[in-house]
Amino acid sequence: MDKNLQIIEKPKNKFNMIYENIKNKISKYQAILFYILLVSVILFTFAKVIKTDTNFYSEETKFRWDTVLSYDDIYHARSVYSESKNYEDTVGTIVKHPFISGFGTIVAKIENVFFNNTNPTDHYFHIVVFQIFVNAIGIFYLYKILKEQYKIENKWCFLILTIYELATVTLLGTFIIDSFILSGTLLIMSYYYLSKQKLIVSTFLGIMTTGICITNSIAFAIMAICLLENKKDILKVGIGCVIGFLGVTIFLPYRDYLFNNFLSEVQFQAEGFAAQEENPILFLKRTFYYILVSPLFFLNINHEFFYNIIDIVKFDLSANIPIIIATVLYFIFIIYNIIKNIKDRNMLAALGVFIYNMFIHVVMKFGLHEGTIYGLHFLFAEILMFAFGFKIKNKTFRKIFIICAIFVLFVEIRYNIEGILKLLLLFKNWQ
Repeated sequence: MDKNLQIIEKPKNKFNMIYENIKNKISKYQAILFYILLVSVILFTFAKVIKTDTNFYSEETKFRWDTVLSYDDIYHARSVYSESKNYEDTVGTIVKHPFISGFGTIVAKIENVFFNNTNPTDHYFHIVVFQIFVNAIGIFYLYKILKEQYKIENKWCFLILTIYELATVTLLGTFIIDSFILSGTLLIMSYYYLSKQKLIVSTFLGIMTTGICITNSIAFAIMAICLLENKKDILKVGIGCVIGFLGVTIFLPYRDYLFNNFLSEVQFQAEGFAAQEENPILFLKRTFYYILVSPLFFLNINHEFFYNIIDIVKFDLSANIPIIIATVLYFIFIIYNIIKNIKDRNMLAALGVFIYNMFIHVVMKFGLHEGTIYGLHFLFAEILMFAFGFKIKNKTFRKIFIICAIFVLFVEIRYNIEGILKLLLLFKNWQ
């Protein structure tokens, strides 16, 4: 009788254990889940206002790629996130972002299952909502890194997360269609799983990171070298990523365009998108404002007309004084944290990603004029290097750092939200 009772009770006990485990998980992440929900609701509300009260989420002739702060917004809506494509017109995208067209096709097909996809405005809006969801995943993993690996208190984790969320590039990367919000999230997830020594998941993320943006394969490799503790594991993940990437490309419908044009297109992109600055002062200004300032803060906006037909919005090489002060303080503490924590694997990985991006965009001058849109490839690394300040042991220095972090957040609230509202008004009046 006792044996039968035990047999009957086992499934009940197992169910209870699963239930308790789920309950504990929810309880553990209750604060961050609420934070993510709040952020997503705010972003969704902004996107809904843009869709309802402006002309921006439309495919009128005037709205073309690179018209708003150099984001390829309408280009992505038409040529990437669609079921039927002319791959001959997207060779550049195929080479730089090998998986993005295939990924966009899948998203478009899923969208067609749930929505009537005949309205271009709705199509644009659906992609933006999807990007808000991807951004939510990025927030969650950034929180896990700060909490689990950096051992930072909850209140400071949310301060850092809010600085990240209010950054220019995160806001724009959510509202304006491009592949950067996806790339940024994949890099954050890669950092997390490489730190946890999860080889299979890390390999999958390495394949996806490379496929979504080919240059980020180097950033992933840097993180793998710095974060994986066993040299054999580095080799395993590296080989797995190469084989996996090539394996996936074999099944892509546009694989011939990718392989036949790869070398020539890479050379063309490197030459065509490299800034040619003869004036060293202008070069330094572009580096400071576009690469260092604009991923975090809104610069002053310049609205002009191309051939008096197409509206173009660009960032000026200027910013308000509080933004400049906040940026300088931000990087002073990053440098201080690097010096104090240079032997830490987490610091080395973040620093490596940052230096790599500085090499591409400053030394090689690739996309120097579009520094903001590339910011999501290294903003997370900046944020993680900055977050080391909460681990400063000297109480006085730590208090100064906290004041600096709050000041950075205040400046973002003051100018970045204002920047988004100005763009909203501009879109509203964009005829």
